[in-house]
Amino acid sequence: MDFNAAENQFAVLAESLPQLVWSARADGSHDYFNRRWHEFTGLTPEQSEGDGWLNAVHPKDMPEVRVQWLRSIETGAPYEWEYRIRNAGGRYEWVLSRAVPIQALSGDTMRWFGTSTNIDAQKRAEEAVRRLETRYRLALEAADLGTWQIDLEKKQVLWDEGTCALYRILHDGSLNLPLSQVIDMIHPDDRDEVQARIAKACDPQWDGHYESEYRAILPDGKLRWFRSVGQAFFAVDGDKPHAVILSGVVSDITERHAFEEAQQLLTRELNHRVKNLFAIANGMVSMTARTAKDPKEMATALRGRLSALSRAHELVQPASAIAQGSGTDVDLARLCEAVLEPYRQSSSDRVDIQGPSVRVGSNTTTSLALVLHELATNAAKYGCLSNPEGRLAIRWTVHNETVDLHWTEGGGPTVESKPDFEGFGTQLSQRSIAGQLGGTLEQEWLREGLRVHMTLPLNRLTG
Repeated sequence: MDFNAAENQFAVLAESLPQLVWSARADGSHDYFNRRWHEFTGLTPEQSEGDGWLNAVHPKDMPEVRVQWLRSIETGAPYEWEYRIRNAGGRYEWVLSRAVPIQALSGDTMRWFGTSTNIDAQKRAEEAVRRLETRYRLALEAADLGTWQIDLEKKQVLWDEGTCALYRILHDGSLNLPLSQVIDMIHPDDRDEVQARIAKACDPQWDGHYESEYRAILPDGKLRWFRSVGQAFFAVDGDKPHAVILSGVVSDITERHAFEEAQQLLTRELNHRVKNLFAIANGMVSMTARTAKDPKEMATALRGRLSALSRAHELVQPASAIAQGSGTDVDLARLCEAVLEPYRQSSSDRVDIQGPSVRVGSNTTTSLALVLHELATNAAKYGCLSNPEGRLAIRWTVHNETVDLHWTEGGGPTVESKPDFEGFGTQLSQRSIAGQLGGTLEQEWLREGLRVHMTLPLNRLTG
């Protein structure tokens, strides 16, 4: 078959194909386009021949299209490129153009035969997927979430960049980790529960839903709380389904968990203070009844003590009041007097308060008042303030930017031994002094009474 016959057969085939078919001379000059090209672009043969076809190419794509086509002409390498061309209606659509050289026996290129396939629907679908992925990623970033996926057969975990960031792992893109390594990052006390929840989600008898809260130990050694929610996906092997993938999202809930713990602590604290308040009031009634000469004197003294107790509790104000600017500084002596006033007999000096002037800032008044209140409550229940002969001395000095405060009880019931348990009030005092005031609290249980030594950094106390 001669070359002309082959070209005739090519023309017949080209006219029957749904693609845009074209051919070019060895120098790259186009000399043939099939009917589909002219119908699609609206260009006539005269407008398309030579380099005229480039007029249909999108202006932004034309420079690279020309470069790639000339490179194939020069090297003889097959041509393949994606670009947009204008249709007869004036709208640009994506095409994938491919061309191969037809070579003579000498190896020289004689002609080029090519096709342009419309891939506009595919491109638009890819763009829609990209936009959806972008919105999805923006939503995850706005919610500070990361995604993860467990390949249950390979025992591999895939983390995205968001999850890596939550775990403080510097990594570009996704990260593959062995499932055992991820489990090892979970706090030992939480591992069994997490693994049990994974197993339950992967059980075909359940709905595949996974949800858990756990602590993880980060690479820097810090402990953070996380919440993971996911869904298992099942495959059917014969007639028995089994989980193959478990995927979901993870969030850092450390701050929320700390807030919930603070709320629980506040609830316990309020319950504890209410119980103590009733115990104190009951003790006041008994103590006043022993010393009052008649009911009128008892009523007057009791009203005074209850009023003093109310003033002391006003100093123990919630943090929200301080945050709103209602907290005020108070002198340390005034704070001690307000807290201890309900226990002072009008005719005695059973409570001795002495020390230099020290301002207690509004941010620390609550913490220190709580500690003094707890010590006074215990003294009224079990210590020196539980009988008329008891005495209490509160003394402090200031040295090297530190306040040394001594609480010394005497004259109360004999102390046989140190208590064998630590109540909530003691725990609250330790937490307030060490955590909120940055100081120390030491207790010494002597036979004649309790001695407490507190050290308080002056800058924290007045701050």
